[in-house]
Amino acid sequence: MSVYVTVGSTGFDDLVKEVCTRSFLQSLAKRGFRKLCVQCGSSEDLFVPPRTESATFGIAIESFGYTSSPQRFIEQAELVICHAGTGSILEALHSRKPAIVVVNRRLMDDHQSEIAQELSARGYVVATEASGLAEAVANGSYGKLIPYPNADPQPIGEILDEETSL
Repeated sequence: MSVYVTVGSTGFDDLVKEVCTRSFLQSLAKRGFRKLCVQCGSSEDLFVPPRTESATFGIAIESFGYTSSPQRFIEQAELVICHAGTGSILEALHSRKPAIVVVNRRLMDDHQSEIAQELSARGYVVATEASGLAEAVANGSYGKLIPYPNADPQPIGEILDEETSL
């Protein structure tokens, strides 16, 4: 089983550092994941995973800065972990793959938190901060998510309208 992590079109230092930690890798391994693919964006220099098989708990790890075809990586994954940007969330939701959405509170006005929390409350994603990512994987709640309805864009439009007060 594989996991795809994406920070989107910019960078997300806290998320990139977190996916290199022993606790995160151990949580993946305990859940049966054997491959981790990380799109790092401008945070690529901060991606420093362990180098030994024992330190990675047997997980094969690959990373890159950017891709023009994120959907290819999403399709290959059993779990998507993404920053809480609207574009990345929509890609994950439309893939119908379980998604853990990681909020970047360092961004202006904390808009990611509002969107992620609302989608989480509706059961479409698991929302967390980078520091809670290992626990979000370990507890497995991503396996109980409701698939986002592909044919009806109205729910996400309603959430965006509510959260942005349009």
